[in-house]
Amino acid sequence: LRGLAETYIDEVDCPCCGCRGEDDQMFSAQHTKVTYEGIIVVLQCKNCDEIFIPENQKMGISNPSELKIAVSEDHERTGEPIYTNLRSVLMDTEMLNASRKGMIH
Repeated sequence: LRGLAETYIDEVDCPCCGCRGEDDQMFSAQHTKVTYEGIIVVLQCKNCDEIFIPENQKMGISNPSELKIAVSEDHERTGEPIYTNLRSVLMDTEMLNASRKGMIH
């Protein structure tokens, strides 16, 4: 994906506990997803474990058609689901939090 899409975040505030910092200090980015719309950073707070999508992301795509091909090829290779847009990633994030909190029956 190098050169196809980039996302920047200056500073992050956890919406749950208010923890503040740069994404690599206080937050894990292991849930980040690549979509047809670009790279959507999904962070997990190291303080309270809340999983969220920072609102202040700046996303950019240099080649939308190549990005779509790369996402599709990654899906074929890894079996990871295809996330088409921010809404699909947001729904996945909500499911991760619900599962983490034991709210899924």
